[in-house]
Amino acid sequence: MTRATGAAALAALAALFGCGDGHDDPCAAVAGACLAVRVGSTTVTAIDHLELDVLYGDRHGTTTTQLDGGRVFALPATTAITLEPEPAGPIAVGVVAAGKRSGVVLGTGAASATLGPDQHATIELQLAPPGDCVAGGLYCGGDKLAGDPDTLYRCNGGGVPHARGVCTAGCIVRPTADDACRGDGGVCVDGGHYCGGDKLDGDPQTLYTCQGGVGVSPRLCPDGCVVRPGDDDICR
Repeated sequence: MTRATGAAALAALAALFGCGDGHDDPCAAVAGACLAVRVGSTTVTAIDHLELDVLYGDRHGTTTTQLDGGRVFALPATTAITLEPEPAGPIAVGVVAAGKRSGVVLGTGAASATLGPDQHATIELQLAPPGDCVAGGLYCGGDKLAGDPDTLYRCNGGGVPHARGVCTAGCIVRPTADDACRGDGGVCVDGGHYCGGDKLDGDPQTLYTCQGGVGVSPRLCPDGCVVRPGDDDICR
């Protein structure tokens, strides 16, 4: 078993690669919350990298697993994701994966599970041919890319889609524009500032100004957008 290479945006996110037939438990020796990920495919037989995008609560991170030296490994296989700090209570963990070989994405897949403090869970990820999303575009999971239908993602043409956030009121597929989280929680007030999905449609990681019930003057929040009930939302 080898520790994953590549830095995760979420400092506490770790991934472990496990050889075998895909039925070993990579969380067996892990104390604390751990998600075992079993990866298989009917169309992909071997990869040299597995990229993971993980979203839980307001935390998000990406990481890459590989064998030492970047050697090819056959599917099925297992990996594990440890969550630190420990979740305070049951929390949904969404995972999207991209299997790559020689820099080319051969398949993507998505699954989710709920974890509590010190709990272990297992998800099955089936890699299928990637969709035809446009790099940089925003899509609901299942609309041209793998993911949860109630989560908004940014298309990464060369790797795993990146989660933008869970849409509490659902994700809107818009064929001629970027998909968006549906506004939830009432009507926005003209001149007020709102994260996408908070009273107006949009990207959860973008701050908008309310004008006539819609968001204008979008401002991307590199470190995330914070919803503040009773006050203007802000970029973190």
